Amino acid sequence: MSETDQPLDQRRLRLTSVLPVWLLAVVGAVLVLTLTRKDSFAWLLLVFVLCVLVSFVLQLITATKDGLVERISIASSGAFVVVLVTAVVLLAR
Repeated sequence: MSETDQPLDQRRLRLTSVLPVWLLAVVGAVLVLTLTRKDSFAWLLLVFVLCVLVSFVLQLITATKDGLVERISIASSGAFVVVLVTAVVLLAR
């Protein structure tokens, strides 16, 4: 089933439950890059764990089981990519 075949509600649900997690990851990564000098990687791990927890909470709030695993996977993977890029930047400092 392609994305154009999915109902509008499913696509909207995916956007509203995935984008906040990605935004949280970006904001957390920027905060870690700008505010921490010591233990940056520990703070970055905390940002990722928080993103995963928020992802699960958002899925519970939606109370829709159709596409649950897909939405959690997309949200967590996006947050992981943000954290990974931030870790590379921290290593390059």
